[in-house]
Amino acid sequence: MIKTLTLIDAICAIALFITVFMGLHAKMEKRVSDWFVLTRLALIVAAITALATTLMFFHLHLLLFVGRIIWLLIALFAIEAAFRQKRETFGNPWLFFATYLILIINVVINIW
Repeated sequence: MIKTLTLIDAICAIALFITVFMGLHAKMEKRVSDWFVLTRLALIVAAITALATTLMFFHLHLLLFVGRIIWLLIALFAIEAAFRQKRETFGNPWLFFATYLILIINVVINIW
């Protein structure tokens, strides 16, 4: 069961990175919105699997699993801010860089 959840976490982390990258580099407003919807779906699945893993194995490493959930919330806030900037203006390169960095760390955490 833990292997399945870990695999789903890794797939969601990679999908999250890809959808954010494609959304932040989209030229049309409609494409940005479409990628943002897919990003939110990947975030929901990642949150559900992180919560399920935490509830199933909280007695083993509580701080590790709670830390993953907190990191996912940080990624959520960074993604929301980046997409908001992309919709309102042409975006902020520093915010995009910070979001990509957070997502790369997220991929490493979920694959590890």
